[in-house]
Amino acid sequence: MTYANFETMPLVLSVEDIADTLLIGRNKAYSLVNSGVIKALKIGQHYRIPRDEFIKFVKNGVQNA
Repeated sequence: MTYANFETMPLVLSVEDIADTLLIGRNKAYSLVNSGVIKALKIGQHYRIPRDEFIKFVKNGVQNA
């Protein structure tokens, strides 16, 4: 799902959410999460990205991606 602005995003995003929002593939989104470029929580088999961490990533630009 894509979001018009940060305020409409849920507090926690999935990898698919960030892939859709950034218009990148799912594999690239997982790569960003696995490498720690985007900080995420792993709950069971799933990653959850706090909205604040995603906003930091977007505002700081892609330095290590």
